[in-house]
Amino acid sequence: MTEPRDAALSAAERNGPQDALRLLYWLRIVAIVAQTLLVLAVHFGLDSPLPLQQIGLAIGALVLWNVLSYRAVHVPREVQHGEVTLNLIVDIVVFTTVLYFTGGSTNPFVSLYLVPISVAAISLPALHAWLVAVVCAAGYSFLWWWHVPVPAVHTQLGGAFDVHLAGMWVNFLIAAVLIVVFVGRLARLVRQRDREVAALREAALRDQQIIELGALAAGTAHELNTPLSTLAILVEELEDTAADPKQKSQLRAMTQEISTINDRLNGIAGRVHAERSVGARQVALREFVTGLLAQWSRTQPAIELTTTFEWPADDLRIVAEATIEQAIRNVLDNAAHATLANGGSIVAAHVRCTSRAIEIAVTDRGAGLDPAVRDEIGVKVVSTKARGLGMGLLLSRAALHRFGGRLDLQSDTHGGVRASIQLPLTELTVDAR
Repeated sequence: MTEPRDAALSAAERNGPQDALRLLYWLRIVAIVAQTLLVLAVHFGLDSPLPLQQIGLAIGALVLWNVLSYRAVHVPREVQHGEVTLNLIVDIVVFTTVLYFTGGSTNPFVSLYLVPISVAAISLPALHAWLVAVVCAAGYSFLWWWHVPVPAVHTQLGGAFDVHLAGMWVNFLIAAVLIVVFVGRLARLVRQRDREVAALREAALRDQQIIELGALAAGTAHELNTPLSTLAILVEELEDTAADPKQKSQLRAMTQEISTINDRLNGIAGRVHAERSVGARQVALREFVTGLLAQWSRTQPAIELTTTFEWPADDLRIVAEATIEQAIRNVLDNAAHATLANGGSIVAAHVRCTSRAIEIAVTDRGAGLDPAVRDEIGVKVVSTKARGLGMGLLLSRAALHRFGGRLDLQSDTHGGVRASIQLPLTELTVDAR
């Protein structure tokens, strides 16, 4: 299975150029409308005839390019940086053509060459960004020497310098809007990337703890074999020599518990690196959930488990992963411990299932989340129980995260804690892998 953080990184790499291409598409629409309105305003409003045919062909070519780009922009796919660079160069060529027929370097809107440079600097690698900058510089240099002068405006509208100042004012407004849009978008991207980096660091910390716990578990399982064997022999000898029936019953219970511990320790190594957990079985989703809850309820006689269900019309068949079963049991165990410690006896479980995901909300009647450690529960090894090791929720969250799920903890309005397990079923269906 691909690691979630690797998938997140690859998705971010794919979405960067695609987002830039989508931004260019909408900026191109704005540029087409703005250029058309400005050309018409100068030609008719300022009584300054312009070569409308040539300008119209350039703007029309840009319209055609945008129409042909519609599907490529809006269909989810992997976009290369070279495609974004090509689109920027097309925009620059059309912009240079329009400027050529409207005064060239004397046009107050010539400073908008900075827009494609800004887009390239934000969205593209350095080599591509420099290429766009060179193309813009070449266009500006070309217009410095070759362009069609703008005819003089009507004398009633002032001199050419007054019109130039007015154009600079409009250019300033356009530049201000674009700066706000670009800087705002860049700030949002930076904040999003910071959140992704923080999430990756959190996942890396959790994964490191899981690796350390796995190594310790393997070593501990090996070291416990000898003392467990010794205990089993001693208990058998005590059982043989015991005369009290009550004592014999207690010793038999101890023998069963030692045997259970030994079986679980021997099963640790077999489950590591398995594509499907050892002991996983194909089962109907309803049977899996109801059976798991019923089995857990039988092991907790002091707890009254109240359950409610919302099932889809079709009952899916899934591969019941041992790690998923254990994750759900850990959440239920924590709810039971919290409820009993607070003098309660009721734990509520609400199961809501669709064709794509399942949510199991477990609500206890405990004392609620401890503010001192609430942000670290399930992220670090921390426990709120006197004899707890603090690993249950950490392991549960890691197991769920492996299958694209999540575990959320929040205080319940009626007291206690509501633990919500959300798990997509795409990785658990029979034909998922």
